[in-house]
Amino acid sequence: VGEMAALGCFGPTVPVEYGGAGRSGLDYGLIMQELERCDSGIRSFCSVQSSLVMYPILAFGTEEQKRHWLPAMAKGDAIGCFGLTEPDFGSNPAGMIVHARETADGWVLNGVKRWLSNGPSADVGVIWAKTGAMDDAKSVRGFLVPLDLPGVTVHQVHDKYSLRVSESSWMEFHDVALPKDALLPKSGGLKSPLMCLTQARYG
Repeated sequence: VGEMAALGCFGPTVPVEYGGAGRSGLDYGLIMQELERCDSGIRSFCSVQSSLVMYPILAFGTEEQKRHWLPAMAKGDAIGCFGLTEPDFGSNPAGMIVHARETADGWVLNGVKRWLSNGPSADVGVIWAKTGAMDDAKSVRGFLVPLDLPGVTVHQVHDKYSLRVSESSWMEFHDVALPKDALLPKSGGLKSPLMCLTQARYG
């Protein structure tokens, strides 16, 4: 991880002021292509860190969230994962049932996510959850969830047939108490996580 960070593999399109290289999407794609020549699991690690974790913090986060997480992620000092897929709604994110309930102090998160790349080594997850009714896809919001919080359980996926260098996980969230500033405030609706997947296509 440290060697890849030193080469600028994490967040190449993130502005320099936040620890990135300020490069183009084309540059990012070429970097990922070269890593892919070695191993797709190596490329996956960098792509998830860059597109699915650093990008949503940059696009939807507060200035404080950007300053706290992005430089650390660019240096490889913090690792992130992305939680969108669920056991019953793999390719239909509109059907997600992970829910975040707003409280006076913040949020309470409940549910299960599957196939979180980088999960077993991650410090934080960008977790997508509905904040309104289950049939309201417009209520989907992104949350920054430190994975050492009480109520978070991380399970590593073993015996995969491919991408074995890439760590995969599934996670349970049971009454996880989040502060108000866990919310990525500019996120809203399914458009937000789909924007992250669009960015990931460069990688």
